[in-house]
Amino acid sequence: MITNPLAIISFVLACILLVPMVCRKIRIPSIVGFIIIGMLVGQYGLGVLDGSTSIQTLGKIGMLYIMLQAGIEVDVNDFRQQRTHALIYGVYSFIFPFLLGLLTSKLLGFGWVTRTLMGAMYGSHTLMTYPIVSRYGVQKNAAVNIAIGGSMLTITLSLLVLAILRSNFVYTDSISTIGLIARIVTTLVVVLLIFPWLAQRFFKRWSDATSGFMVVMTMMMISAWLADWAEMEGILGAFLCGVALNRLVPNLSPVMQRINFVGNNLFVPLFLLGVGMMIDVSLLWAGWTTIIIALVMIATKLLGKWGAAWLAQKSFELQGVERQMMFGLTHATAAGTLAIVTIGYETGIFSAEILNAAVLMILVLCTSASFVTEYAAKQLALQEEARMEADKTDDSWQLMTVGENRHYELRELGELGELREMDLASESDWAEAMKLI
Repeated sequence: MITNPLAIISFVLACILLVPMVCRKIRIPSIVGFIIIGMLVGQYGLGVLDGSTSIQTLGKIGMLYIMLQAGIEVDVNDFRQQRTHALIYGVYSFIFPFLLGLLTSKLLGFGWVTRTLMGAMYGSHTLMTYPIVSRYGVQKNAAVNIAIGGSMLTITLSLLVLAILRSNFVYTDSISTIGLIARIVTTLVVVLLIFPWLAQRFFKRWSDATSGFMVVMTMMMISAWLADWAEMEGILGAFLCGVALNRLVPNLSPVMQRINFVGNNLFVPLFLLGVGMMIDVSLLWAGWTTIIIALVMIATKLLGKWGAAWLAQKSFELQGVERQMMFGLTHATAAGTLAIVTIGYETGIFSAEILNAAVLMILVLCTSASFVTEYAAKQLALQEEARMEADKTDDSWQLMTVGENRHYELRELGELGELREMDLASESDWAEAMKLI
């Protein structure tokens, strides 16, 4: 096991450098590669790294980064046009898996508190495959905006269930309901109102990208801390911070370039390595209880999120590939599930088998979501490229004089370069030509 801090940093940076290169060679998403490497080098694998607090802390920042990016890069104008659809999909994406989870948890013989918290876990999701969408440049697609907008409601509802159940077990005497509401209101006011006001004035006075980057990072961390303080979890605070700063940090700005570079090349890989290091593969041979629970959890999550995406496709008349995009974005699970299952285990709501099964579920769903999102993003990018090419090579009509009688020809240069001519010698010919144009 490596114990020297410099050696640990060197090893981790080497992984961050080499894993994407190897994944491109074998044609798998780098998200999957980082999780697998985390499993191999972690305390349950070869034991090269021990899952130290520093790696876990940096990994948590990576999860905050993903949520911040999702909030900043969402197209506000497109979201406003799709806000009704986003809210409806948020309800679909929470209620359908939640109800299905209540049923399957009852079949497993769990009590109503456990069933409710497991339903909230199924309803939540993590936008951890969003960097794939960003890489293919399809952030403006309607399905992406609906999925991201719906995530705000889904995450909020899941964490609200967690906060209510947690308060009954932990904070009954120390924090009143009024106090909890006051904390939530304070957090929302600071993140959504005060932070944009401060950031706008800062950017007007200091325009260099480095200072702007540090301002955004500071606000992200404070937002996450405030959300934790208000029992809403840091990932929701980071997402709300991104939404609040959306108009102030354009996607092509130097500040956003620094955010993407540092996040995608450092903190996000650290987060994925940390997730992999939590997975104990030996649990597969420890007994059938954990495996059965894990299989039920995986099936419930997949069916619930696919059902929500299918309902959205039928409700909003989307393409099949857009349904796949929504499904890929919203069935991955990491931060929200880890928060729910960890707190559930600490408070005695969840057993050790549920905790271990949830970690195995994270591995499977992160892997499947990466492949689904990669495929859907690639197809949407090809569609967009084809549409842009069609606009460039749209039929070009030329009106030309012919001969001494000044007759006219209408010439069309089609997409394949063929030339089509029409002699406009009569009024009926002109009428037909106007229909074509």
